[in-house]
Amino acid sequence: MDDCQKWLEAAQGIEQDLEYLRCSLSESDIKQLRIALNLYRNNAANHVAWPNPDDLYCITMVPQGNQARIATDTRRDYKTAC
Repeated sequence: MDDCQKWLEAAQGIEQDLEYLRCSLSESDIKQLRIALNLYRNNAANHVAWPNPDDLYCITMVPQGNQARIATDTRRDYKTAC
């Protein structure tokens, strides 16, 4: 599976989460999931490399005047439990 397919598969998982959680989440929670969904689709379209399994992929809203921009980063200082 190439990187584009991984991003699209992750986006599909978020879409499924949105449908399942739509009734129980607040509007701001749904907005955050939609931001991640759009970002994953954009990453696939732009052939962004899939993060290393040891990296935490972070999505942050950065204030910029009256609006906010989306910033991404990968962090290696968090490890998942085996």
